[in-house]
Amino acid sequence: MNFTVDRDQLIGLLTRIQGVAERRHTMPVLSHTLLTVGKSEVTLVASDLEIVVRCVQPVETREPGSIALPARKLFDIAKVLPKGPVLVAGKEGNYVEISAGQGHFRLAGLPSQEFPEMPEKPKSRPVSVDSEVFRKLVDRVASFASSDETRYNLAGILLEKQASEGKTFLRMVATDGHRLAIADGEVPELGGLLGERRVLAPRKGLMEIKKLAEGGPGALELSASEKFLFAGKGDTELWVRLLDAEFPDYKQVMPKENQLVARIPREAFSDALRRVSVMAPEKVHSVKLSLSGKQMEVSATSPELGEARDLLGVEYGGAPVKIGFNGRYLQDAVGGIQEDVVRMEIKDDVSQVIIRPAEDATYTAIIMPMRIY
Repeated sequence: MNFTVDRDQLIGLLTRIQGVAERRHTMPVLSHTLLTVGKSEVTLVASDLEIVVRCVQPVETREPGSIALPARKLFDIAKVLPKGPVLVAGKEGNYVEISAGQGHFRLAGLPSQEFPEMPEKPKSRPVSVDSEVFRKLVDRVASFASSDETRYNLAGILLEKQASEGKTFLRMVATDGHRLAIADGEVPELGGLLGERRVLAPRKGLMEIKKLAEGGPGALELSASEKFLFAGKGDTELWVRLLDAEFPDYKQVMPKENQLVARIPREAFSDALRRVSVMAPEKVHSVKLSLSGKQMEVSATSPELGEARDLLGVEYGGAPVKIGFNGRYLQDAVGGIQEDVVRMEIKDDVSQVIIRPAEDATYTAIIMPMRIY
């Protein structure tokens, strides 16, 4: 194996695989990237067995070949090389020599045969999804997925098709049992991706597809098989293994009797939450909202440190109510709104609260309150 690649192009390739290559996996080869040199291109593959990423870059090839190299160390080497061409040459004993300018490195690898096999591409025709639509959906729901690995079915994000007024939407739903987020984005040809299926994808996998969506202009190409969600854009491809678990019937927990409605300026609300959260207890992050007339007080109290209060004007015509929340949950919910006004729908101080944009039906967050005395 022997090829030459521009230093900045090599860094770009390695940047795209770092989130997938596992540094502490029980299988050492999964901390490596499979580097394969063809007639005029180099291909890099990383895998953690649940996510696979594959990138291709044209290079000047002198000799084809393949080897698995430590992904993080190769990235560290590339970042300290001088700008310009980099020569990568395979040597005996699964070593490679990397040279650029006056810099020379000798890096140990593993035989390419030890690297896991690539999954097949889904046979269905890819569906074009606007990159910004996909990014926005993931941003709105990802923080709501459970971080508890024992709650397998809540650690993923549900993807399903929704139809309304002659339009087709990709819906993403996430919950950790205390809060729920639902986000819809219009995708005209979505039926070719999911049909009537509901699929559950790991949060990490969708975050990697989101990174792909953010990488330059162009749409995502998505397709799905029984076991994988596939995404492609430009010279990069991603496979995300779907979770074999049953997502809760989220429609059954949608509140239906929240008659108290407050309209709150989003930016002022977000700023107030950020300020008072400085004094919120570290373990529970509790904040309290007190609504009365045209005013809302946002407060937090720490028995050891003190308290913080903030007042802002709102539109509210219901009876006075005081209700407590995990402040981080509130910030995540408000963070999914781009409109100027947040609509909060309340039943009482112990029932689920709905938070959504005042005029946008494509995003809804539901949060369980917490008791604060």
